[in-house]
Amino acid sequence: MNVRFLGLDVEYREVRDAALARVQDVLDGQAFVLGEQTRELEKSIALAVGVPHALACSSGSDALALALMALGIGAGDAVIVPSFTFFATAGSVARLGARPAMADVDPTTHTMTAAQLAATVEREFDREARGRWVHRHSGAELRAAIVVHLYGRAAPMRELAASADELGIHLIEDAAQAIGARTDSGAAGSVGKAGCLSFYPTKNLGGAGDGGMVTTRDADVAKRLARLRVHGAAPGGYQHEEIGINGRMGELQAAYLNAKLPRLQAWTELRKTAADGYRRELKDLEAAGLCLPPAPAVDGSHVYHQFVVRIPRRRDSVAERLRADGIDCRVFYPLPLHLQPCFASLGYHRGSLPASERAAGEVLALPIGVHMGDSQIQAVCAALRRALAP
Repeated sequence: MNVRFLGLDVEYREVRDAALARVQDVLDGQAFVLGEQTRELEKSIALAVGVPHALACSSGSDALALALMALGIGAGDAVIVPSFTFFATAGSVARLGARPAMADVDPTTHTMTAAQLAATVEREFDREARGRWVHRHSGAELRAAIVVHLYGRAAPMRELAASADELGIHLIEDAAQAIGARTDSGAAGSVGKAGCLSFYPTKNLGGAGDGGMVTTRDADVAKRLARLRVHGAAPGGYQHEEIGINGRMGELQAAYLNAKLPRLQAWTELRKTAADGYRRELKDLEAAGLCLPPAPAVDGSHVYHQFVVRIPRRRDSVAERLRADGIDCRVFYPLPLHLQPCFASLGYHRGSLPASERAAGEVLALPIGVHMGDSQIQAVCAALRRALAP
């Protein structure tokens, strides 16, 4: 049996009529930017996350950049980010002229914890007499940390928020892969100073192209975000109080997301059911130490954007055998950020962040989503057993 990695067509078939009706409304009304569909989506996401403010934008990457900009972070500042994550987490920091300071991750959950945050501060920063934390080599002031809820698993926000408060820095949530996840302190995207979502087509709530959202409890941050996404313009459009970006979401994108949002919870439950099925089928391989499924999660704290196992020692050859057997699988992510060529000037080297490096060499994402039933899961696991056979 061939098993696809994604089943976006299955999602579309469920919402086709509602999506087409909303798209037709936009076309009939000829209002394509920041209209009724966008406002509806913002209200719905704010309600779902449990915050008073949600600002739609052009992508998850721009959501991160806008959040940083709204907090006044730029040249001369430093932001701690986990090394094992998608590039945009650190790229958004660097594109604003700030310095990414790379943190290692927990080897079990692949998320940054308070321990890794503290270790990064100790390794790279000194505290000045005025209480500021200053980067030891560049002189950049530590202003924020971005925590990533990787693969849909919520990071430990209570301890991270306490650590950020003690350090006197902002905490930003990269919840691009974790819409609907529950942290130990509330919904993903509701705990930090700002939360950033992505609606890239492959996400649990995926659009028909790029799209993002910034969530916040802070009215002043929300007001600034609303300016920054339209080139820093005040209401009226042609008086620019600061320099922003063209970061708006289109109405057609919002219309498709509005059609899909009512199905999100049901789709999340299907992902959890698939994850449970994988765990049952993989018990023998786990016991043998050949294939390690994701660590168990407290109910609601993992929405399984990806189901990622770890294959010690021979991940790449196993992935090749799976693909040859008709099983689509992916590697997220094969090279940690501290070893990316574009960040070579930051001075990291192989061995700097061992947990991130080991994860990058072992993780393998198996197919998961609304298209996965028992037969598909059994086919994937049977192929995995063949690939892992001596």
